[in-house]
Amino acid sequence: MRVALYAAASLAVALLVSPDSLRGALASSASALFEATPFLLASSVLARLLRRPGAAAYLGCGCGGGPSARSLPAAVATALVFGPAAAAARLGAAIVVARILRRRVHSHCPEEPPELLSELAALLPSALLAGAATQFGGLLDPARLSPALGMLTGALLGFAAAPCALGGVAVAAALHARSPLASAAFLCVAGIVDLRALGPHRDLVRRRDALAYALLSAALAAVALRGGESLVHPHLVPAIGTAAAVALFGAVASRHELAPFRRVAPLVMIAGAFSGAPAPAYHATETTLDGLFPGERLTFTGTLVREAAHAALVRYAITCCRADAAPVVVRLAEVPPYGTGTWLRVDGRVDGELHLDASDIRRVPSPADPFVYR
Repeated sequence: MRVALYAAASLAVALLVSPDSLRGALASSASALFEATPFLLASSVLARLLRRPGAAAYLGCGCGGGPSARSLPAAVATALVFGPAAAAARLGAAIVVARILRRRVHSHCPEEPPELLSELAALLPSALLAGAATQFGGLLDPARLSPALGMLTGALLGFAAAPCALGGVAVAAALHARSPLASAAFLCVAGIVDLRALGPHRDLVRRRDALAYALLSAALAAVALRGGESLVHPHLVPAIGTAAAVALFGAVASRHELAPFRRVAPLVMIAGAFSGAPAPAYHATETTLDGLFPGERLTFTGTLVREAAHAALVRYAITCCRADAAPVVVRLAEVPPYGTGTWLRVDGRVDGELHLDASDIRRVPSPADPFVYR
């Protein structure tokens, strides 16, 4: 079931008419992999230092048996995106479910510590699904569903897709930009009571490949040297640079080993890093309402969106990676004499209808990095 869902999501993205949408999906998928790599590397090192059977369930990306939300790296990622309360609740619920399923979980618990390439390979389908979600949000917007149907859709996706824990965070972040209710339902199910947790488990074969490590090192180094490349938060750049050096060492250490399938995730990361994808397209939903209050003074820079007698400035904010990018929208009291897509810097005061009454409007060049960071 999961394989069919991932294949359908990838095919749907590939069939998109717009090349920009395809590049955007690729960049969002790659960003989820980039964001996860430092967490996966740290968990792999820690698991080897501890040398305890069963540690991989808590220190890896959650690709093993049992509830995947027991993954501590995924809990950290959840805390960064959704807050510590959500992270603690998911971790606690997964531990409780694991205890209920103790015999099944322990009998299939992997003895070997997590290996970076294998963990990235397990994360790849979820990253592709997150990339598809960022592009199809405007076409199949879950925010337009009724609250009950939106929650049901999120819960069913969480149960059937059953991504690894880190991948689940990326998918939930992409859903949250369109429908917080669907995202919340997804988080309540995925990694806790999904097909991965309740169904039979297949151990992930841990294989290394010199070329895969070399490709991974090149991709990580490119993003680190470019300050995040609009793919990840700049705060993650030092960790990504460290991971690039470790991956290069892995290429040397595994120079006699071959596992061609392990090269797919690094290739996606390289393609995403150099695709030059534009910012996501803006589609208004109730999740894009601003938090301004009347009388507030505001200076805002963003791209102009026009429709009939209405106009707004839009810019996307990243919490961890491009996959969780959400629009920050400021509605304008009057339509400026510029075309849609023009970058403007507007200064003014918020009126009683929460529109920005501009006192100064200036056209500005498109910034090198179109995103802002929370």
